[in-house]
Amino acid sequence: MQVSLEASENLERKMTVEVPADEVNSAIEIKLKNLSANVKMSGFRPGKVPLRVVRQQYGKKITQEVIAETMQTSFQKAVIQEKLRPAGSPNIEPVSLEVTQNLKYVATFEVYPEIELADASKLEIEVADVEIADTDIDDIVEKLLKQKINWNEVDRKAKQDDQVTMNFVGKIDGEVFEGGSQDNFPTVIGSKNLLPDFEKQLEGVIKGDKKSFDVTFPKDYMQQDLAEKVATFEIEVLKVEEGEVPELTEEIIKEFGIEEGTSEAFRKQLTDNMTAEMEQRKKAFEKNSVMEALFEEIKVEIPNALLKQEIVALRGQAMSNMQMPDNSGLPDDVLPDRLFEEEAKKRISLGLIISEIVQKKEIKLDQDKVTQQLNMIAGSYGKPDEVIQYYRSNRDAMANIEMLVMEEQVVDYVLGEAKKKSKKFSFDEFVNKQN
Repeated sequence: MQVSLEASENLERKMTVEVPADEVNSAIEIKLKNLSANVKMSGFRPGKVPLRVVRQQYGKKITQEVIAETMQTSFQKAVIQEKLRPAGSPNIEPVSLEVTQNLKYVATFEVYPEIELADASKLEIEVADVEIADTDIDDIVEKLLKQKINWNEVDRKAKQDDQVTMNFVGKIDGEVFEGGSQDNFPTVIGSKNLLPDFEKQLEGVIKGDKKSFDVTFPKDYMQQDLAEKVATFEIEVLKVEEGEVPELTEEIIKEFGIEEGTSEAFRKQLTDNMTAEMEQRKKAFEKNSVMEALFEEIKVEIPNALLKQEIVALRGQAMSNMQMPDNSGLPDDVLPDRLFEEEAKKRISLGLIISEIVQKKEIKLDQDKVTQQLNMIAGSYGKPDEVIQYYRSNRDAMANIEMLVMEEQVVDYVLGEAKKKSKKFSFDEFVNKQN
């Protein structure tokens, strides 16, 4: 087999491969003989069909199969011989397919880029400095008590934080639209459960009020068929209620699962929960900081084949989030490639960088951490043993966990080498506004 390689300035490679005709013909003969020994044809006993008859009947088909297989296997041998790493499938253009001549073709493909890693010790990674104050616990207690709020009907105009119960009907171009009507619907003014323009119309209403108003759905509304359309709503107010937040009592504390029923035990449990959440978010913050630093410092040339694949994946994810099937008939210009290109480039770059760090720094997968991650995932389900068994028996599912753990190990490595820059946050700011 003869191989010649032509490299361009970017990641594209053109490789000409020539396989001797004798090698191809030999493979064809072997396949015809094997077929002759097993083929069933009228007028012949099994295994006794003459080779010339088999060749006449199946020669063209077998030749095509062998040529296709030879191009595939020879391409793989050639990239190994040339020490190449193709990114995506090659485009193969035959030059000569005649069995009387050498099999010759040109394969055009992209290769993975060479990546020059940055010196991790020179990276500056931002880490979070967060403390839980007594006022943070007070805020959580208040939010939990509001979950047990008592609603009392009032004979006055509705204001912020009041609950309004109503019937409403929404129409577009005079027609009631799906999901636009509801009876006995309660909502709290200021809860942001409804569109802002709708909610604003509830301020000042009283029981028995009937009113009509227009609302324009935003451009990014989750139901794309309603986006930017104007709907006319007619509402009837059934009642207006004022909320009464209960005092923190022993009975309420026990309802939250604290059997001691004391304020001290309740606040300790909240502190433990808040600390666990804070630590989890700090890890996510540090991981994001590491990834941003790696992306900024290490420039990676992206193979077009990988970019196209990632854009397709991101578009599919977006359609899934919008609960739209892949065959929805959505025009390409609604979700064009440019919407996903930057995110796709970032994902591919970081994936290649992480892979390079793992290889160059010889980071080995920590199986104990894999087990810990698996147990953590399983612990959120009712039957954790069944979840663990599912992952252990599903190679793809376990691969996802292993990839996540390996990313965490890379983050730990970078954090161990890099300079750390502390950024102070309040608990509320960090938990509610970060990520």
